[in-house]
Amino acid sequence: MKPKYTLFTPGPVDVPEEVLRETACPLLYHREDTFGELYEKTAENLKKILFAPACDIFFFTSSGTGGMEATCSNLLSNQDTPIVAVSGKFGERWLELCNAYHIEPIVVKADYGKSIMPAQIDEALHKAPKGTVILTTLAETSTGALNDIKSFGEVARQHEAFLAVDGVAGLGADYCPQEDWNIDALVGASQKALMAPPGIAFVSLSRRALERTKNSDLPKYYFNIKTYEKYRAKNQTPFTPAITVFCGLKRGLDMILGKGLDDNFKKHEKMAKYVRERVRSMGFEILPESPSNALTVIKMRGNMSSTDIIKEVKEKHGILFADGQANLKGTIIRIGHMGNYTIEKLREALDALEVTVDERRA
Repeated sequence: MKPKYTLFTPGPVDVPEEVLRETACPLLYHREDTFGELYEKTAENLKKILFAPACDIFFFTSSGTGGMEATCSNLLSNQDTPIVAVSGKFGERWLELCNAYHIEPIVVKADYGKSIMPAQIDEALHKAPKGTVILTTLAETSTGALNDIKSFGEVARQHEAFLAVDGVAGLGADYCPQEDWNIDALVGASQKALMAPPGIAFVSLSRRALERTKNSDLPKYYFNIKTYEKYRAKNQTPFTPAITVFCGLKRGLDMILGKGLDDNFKKHEKMAKYVRERVRSMGFEILPESPSNALTVIKMRGNMSSTDIIKEVKEKHGILFADGQANLKGTIIRIGHMGNYTIEKLREALDALEVTVDERRA
């Protein structure tokens, strides 16, 4: 069924026609050389975008949460005390994953819309065992806040800790060089700034993180890195992958690299700046103090309901924004501008938002 709206949500995003055409290609057999070549090239492209030539990438047929669970279940063991940084819904997801494995972490918190401070991580590391794992988020999709991962990596290095980052929303939109920033596990997914449909998650592991996975004693089967490592050597996955999404993901990565990484990040900066200038001119405030280039989150004024505004913009203009999650539902609008967007497309979407808001104010 073809939707009657264009996505301006923070994932999944509007996918380029070139990528959609690739996903409609005839199926490959995942135990055959042609798929192996596709797998290898996709991994090579990702390493360039992550600035991680020495890391190893593992692909999973899942949402981004699957990559987060793979990170937890393979890096942690029963007696570990990780540090979980919570400043939004997806920081809470790290905490929920620890709870699912009966792991008791040290929790570092910031209010929704705030970023976790490096000093908070440093303080927590002084309480944690040596060599612990930090679980944090690059761009918090629920609030639009960007964390200072570079500083987190510096603090982690000082304490010989492992840094694991949920980069699902930010990767491709926010500059995040994995190796330079001392990130041991970087989680991503296909459906955001990488411009492909949902269906593939990945984890990029440093060599020392991969070595740590060998000693994990948590239960796992589908996400067992030891199994994936055996198949990765053959450019395969142990279970049937989302083959058509692989085709689309490779095409999306080709497009990003073809334009150049510098231009790609500058484009996202320009789109973010444009959106924020427009919504401020409408009288709205930006929720996060340090926003990601992947999305803009605006706070409602007075008795305005974001749920009602989003519904009206969709029905009247064919534009879909995202509502808040959990306790933020009805109070914020999340506007995605990662991947296949342009200033022209964003202008059309924001014009629709402005008309709707003005009508309600009249």
